[in-house]
Amino acid sequence: MNRLYQIPTSSASPGPIHAILAVVDRIPDARLPTNSDGAISDSEGLTVTIAQAKDINAKAAALRRARTMGTEEAALVFSIETSIPGISDQTRRPVHEVGLRLANTIFVNGNDNTLLGTRWVYDSSARKYVLDQSLSLSSCVVTNFARSLQSSCGLPLYPVGQRRKVISSMGNILRQVAKYADGRSNEPMPASSELEKELPRYIAEHNIADQRVSVWALVEKPDTEVLLSGTSTQDRLVQSIQAGGKLHRVMSGGGGWGKKQGLLSLDPEISFLEARENGELSVLDHLFSGSGRTAVQEPQSFEQPTMAMDDLSSLSQVARSGDYVQFFVSVEPGQTHSGHQTLSELPQGSVSYHFGIVSGSDMPTTEATEHKDLIAVPRYFGALSEKAITYFQPKIEANSKGGVLGTSTKCDIPGSRIEMTLA
Repeated sequence: MNRLYQIPTSSASPGPIHAILAVVDRIPDARLPTNSDGAISDSEGLTVTIAQAKDINAKAAALRRARTMGTEEAALVFSIETSIPGISDQTRRPVHEVGLRLANTIFVNGNDNTLLGTRWVYDSSARKYVLDQSLSLSSCVVTNFARSLQSSCGLPLYPVGQRRKVISSMGNILRQVAKYADGRSNEPMPASSELEKELPRYIAEHNIADQRVSVWALVEKPDTEVLLSGTSTQDRLVQSIQAGGKLHRVMSGGGGWGKKQGLLSLDPEISFLEARENGELSVLDHLFSGSGRTAVQEPQSFEQPTMAMDDLSSLSQVARSGDYVQFFVSVEPGQTHSGHQTLSELPQGSVSYHFGIVSGSDMPTTEATEHKDLIAVPRYFGALSEKAITYFQPKIEANSKGGVLGTSTKCDIPGSRIEMTLA
């Protein structure tokens, strides 16, 4: 910590400083791609960002002996609040949030994952900061602020079916979709019928040796504007998600008979912020003993931005009758990241945030491990997960009342990226 934080030079004793420490799977490489497909690679290293202590909220992890099968998996969330030009009401700030599942550290330190809140105090006799307290966390939200934010997504997906109307579903189970993809037909067919036909064809055409592919369903509301047929898959996916579309991994389904024939089970998760939704987060300093405060759960301040989910009523219902669904398979990341902005192109004073999912080609090799050169990259922060990330972004509507609407989706597609430039 003393290498990262400037030692005070004044005679007055400084107050404590706080640090969130998390072990992630990899960090995205800020340098220009060197591999042939132009995809952004990753590396090992340390990535650091700074926030006000009052803007770090967290929930303490349950004691190991008190954990149950329902214990939540740890998640680290980065929240960026921006302003709306011409609007002075700061409770309507748009928010971009990226949630990150952490690395498995069971064979490193005996913990499923490592997310720590720490408090450091200054030892005047030693003239350095020393660790005062450390606490395991299950959830943590780090909030930063920006005047403006530009974001982009890289989603390496390829369509293996047509956009069809949902006829019937329940919870996260997709039962029937329209037989014809004209948007008007309500004649049903089993939800898995198209995949059972198109996936074997896709596997054969692309000579996939192990015969296995992962599938995602893009679920859209009926009023979602569909781009022209000439639009790239990448642009269509990005616009759909900005308009409220959700990506759900197909977990199981197909085959069967009777009432279970042709069912598809979709992953319903779209957010890692259960603790905040349940009012269980506290300012980090309040969780430490001896802070002068008891670690109570505090209600949300009225000064915080009121970003409302656009789909709270459907959190338990992945797709409703009348929605639309289209299936995609993951492909090797390449030109999906063609909009990547190099560090030399960043506007003066801006900071680049990069998050994403580790791809199969990103796994470290012996050559990479033996490479000893170290580089320091200013104005750059990022992290990659092998499991999943979530992305919450503004869905601003001219006639919205009571705050800015937001929409969230989960992303566990290998090689996917979310990039944000803060100014």
